[in-house]
Amino acid sequence: METQKKKKLTSGLALVIVLVFMLISMVGTNLVSNGAGKVKVTTYTEPLSELAAQVKANAEATGRTVDILFEGNDSAQICFSVYKPANATAENPAPCVVCAHGWNNSKEMQYSNFTELARRGFVVIALDLAGHGRSDVSVSGYTKDTEGLLAVVEYAMSLDFVDINKVGLTGHSAGDLDCSNTLKLINVEGSNNHISSWFCSSGTIGALFLTPEYTKNLIWGVSAGKYDELDTVYFSTSHFLDTPGAISLVQRMYPGFAEAAVTEGQWYGPDGAIEAPADGQALGVTEAFAIWNPAYTHPQGVFHTEATKLSIDFFYDAYGTPEGSTYIPSDNQIWTLGVVFQTIGLIAFFALSLVLVSLLLKTSLFKSLKRTVPAQESLPSIKSWKEWVPLVLTFVPLMLFPIFTYFKCYNAGSKLFDSASYGCPTVNGVAWWTLCAGLFYIVMLGVNGLLRKLFHKNDGLMESSFLPGKMDGIGHFLKTMGFAAAVVAIAYIPCYIAYYVFGMNFGIAVYVVGAPRAIWLPDILLKYLPIWILFMVPNAILNANTRFKEIPEWASTLFVVIANLLPIGILTWVNYAALVNNGLLMFPYGDPSVMAFNLFAPMIFIGISSRYIYKKTGNAWAAGLINAAIIATMALAITRHSIDFMFHF
Repeated sequence: METQKKKKLTSGLALVIVLVFMLISMVGTNLVSNGAGKVKVTTYTEPLSELAAQVKANAEATGRTVDILFEGNDSAQICFSVYKPANATAENPAPCVVCAHGWNNSKEMQYSNFTELARRGFVVIALDLAGHGRSDVSVSGYTKDTEGLLAVVEYAMSLDFVDINKVGLTGHSAGDLDCSNTLKLINVEGSNNHISSWFCSSGTIGALFLTPEYTKNLIWGVSAGKYDELDTVYFSTSHFLDTPGAISLVQRMYPGFAEAAVTEGQWYGPDGAIEAPADGQALGVTEAFAIWNPAYTHPQGVFHTEATKLSIDFFYDAYGTPEGSTYIPSDNQIWTLGVVFQTIGLIAFFALSLVLVSLLLKTSLFKSLKRTVPAQESLPSIKSWKEWVPLVLTFVPLMLFPIFTYFKCYNAGSKLFDSASYGCPTVNGVAWWTLCAGLFYIVMLGVNGLLRKLFHKNDGLMESSFLPGKMDGIGHFLKTMGFAAAVVAIAYIPCYIAYYVFGMNFGIAVYVVGAPRAIWLPDILLKYLPIWILFMVPNAILNANTRFKEIPEWASTLFVVIANLLPIGILTWVNYAALVNNGLLMFPYGDPSVMAFNLFAPMIFIGISSRYIYKKTGNAWAAGLINAAIIATMALAITRHSIDFMFHF
């Protein structure tokens, strides 16, 4: 009785500790992003019709003329956040920068930009593009293939605390395509409005679809990462500035450009090079162009201190230090502290799911799920060749499988899945590989069982390799499903608090635990969850089988984690080593290479959680279902993406 009471207290204390860390993550991230309360943050989630009405009302109140080019649909929901520094007022309107994220992102992925620019006196607006975050896919069609960016830019121009003549754009990857398309709609002859700057922060694809008539009186720049997984494919090299492409890009805008090479970071105008202004001062011209070739990858375009520095310096050069604010050098950055807080929250989220497993198993509803787990001393001996030979013959093929199949499966996924039903192309690639890997896991579990049965033929050990996944009946299975659903549902409650109260998500870089919308649940549960279950359950069964009497639980768990992580780690290392050394990825195109990074955290988590949950429940299904639900929800909570807009240039 006393031991049981002690365990309850321990579980309760663990819950308190995890929740405290989540709260620290929420508060810390929020304070960094709003400059400890100096920047007012307002998030709007509303139909386009209401946004159109607001633009009209704002324009009438200020006497401004703002063209409303997007359609005011009543059902198409758009979401964006406005970061308003104290210096931006109706009497002293400030420059505004509208941020567009890339694929598989949300507005929070512009964290470095809105944190650093807002604290320097710029008004910043970050939006969830159509089909991402909390914006509907249908927004794209009603905003003329700009995924909502057009509507938000026009809203920015209507705000009395925004200088209508100093509205700029910045985008990442696909977001730069939206910037390019928005420029084509607003920066045209006869328009009442004008976008005055654009920083193409990661990848040249947006710039490649822009022509000179849209860059008149535009200050803009292109940052083509030296190790950008996409740009290196476009130009067949990581040294973009050394290619004719860099010169031709300038010449497309300024036909008179006759220099032999483009100097990195040099401003050019129609009449040639322009002298860089002093720190915090504006160029003093309305039309200029520059190119940078920093040494970072495509995702680092919004997740690197050098990328953030370029963005800050660009908008200082375009507009100078906003009136009423103080110049802050671009290497003085605090957003990285916010990332530390976000990462704390991510780790705490995973820990919370494990704590909930322990707590819920103590309830009258779920305590009957617990099954006896073989004690350490009763486990097989790793010293016996009858155990380590099957182990090696099982794990070696499993570790080789990702290396030889990931890129092939990824590329096949977008073709094999019906995009009308499975509307997440980048998720589809990983999902198809996951499906294939899950089937291979089942085959190798069978192989492992046959080998052990053969080797133990004479000593009578006939246990099946699938034994950790054995269910007592349909009732046991249904209750296990309910248990997994309860764990995941409760674990996500802090995610909604984080988003709606503190305006943040737990995560690091593009790996984010978002708060899913209810309308996405059918796709999560019925389309993608079964795919991840087929992978996670066999993985959990194999994890449960990898226990030996001489090896501590932590050591065998670590072995499984390494076995999960090592193949994708080797593949990524080889791929990017080729990029750094030879200028090209070994396995182009770049999209599956970028998405491979999203597999690292899940491979670590499922290795730890599968063992922990199995030890608590005695059944690998509970672990597999919980892991599958968390990963599937994470995959779809940020991205509900349609690629139709890609083909409307």
